[in-house]
Amino acid sequence: MNYYDMAINGEGKTHMKKNKRIAGFIAMILVFILSGCKAAETSEGITTITFPSDNTGKTEFNASIYEVGPFTLSLKMPSDWSIESVAPNEGFTFLPVFSKSYILNENDEYVGVVGYNTYEVYEGAEEDPRAIYNEIALGNDYHFDVRDSYNVIKETPAGSAAVVDVYYSGSINDGVEKQNKGIVSYNKDLLVYVAMEFYRDKITHEQANMIAESISISK
Repeated sequence: MNYYDMAINGEGKTHMKKNKRIAGFIAMILVFILSGCKAAETSEGITTITFPSDNTGKTEFNASIYEVGPFTLSLKMPSDWSIESVAPNEGFTFLPVFSKSYILNENDEYVGVVGYNTYEVYEGAEEDPRAIYNEIALGNDYHFDVRDSYNVIKETPAGSAAVVDVYYSGSINDGVEKQNKGIVSYNKDLLVYVAMEFYRDKITHEQANMIAESISISK
């Protein structure tokens, strides 16, 4: 006889109340885990995201990207900004990265997106951003402009972090060219990179540089 059978048969209302409290606690934990709430934040104000975060979008063609060993992106966000996995209704649909998380500002407005990808090393172009970020850098109508606007903010033995413009042609933006703001960072030991895109009018130059300077990618 299980606990609820006991309760129905009058064998312990006290136990029933205790079981309900435990069940409620477990339910809250499950909701937190499954909803992909917000990225973890340390006492020092550093936000951490583990990639890959889930298998959303996984196919037989990109399975190797999801099978990369888990790694952690650590970064410092502007005051009262946060990161969560709940997607907004629109925006940032062109950025081809995986395990996307969405960035909210102090007013809970969606202002950016972050995700990851893997890359291959090409002989003679080991540190060329056009080779490293080729999935997001070589498009005609949409690309991270690593050729003309790539501004390295931080360098480490394992890679670098840079601020870059994100270009949209008029053909995919109602006939009007536009630019958003991007941040990219790679780790040559793990052969992965992260890319972030922000609405240009929702992030300042100083904020973008601060985020890039704080980025760390590690196992």
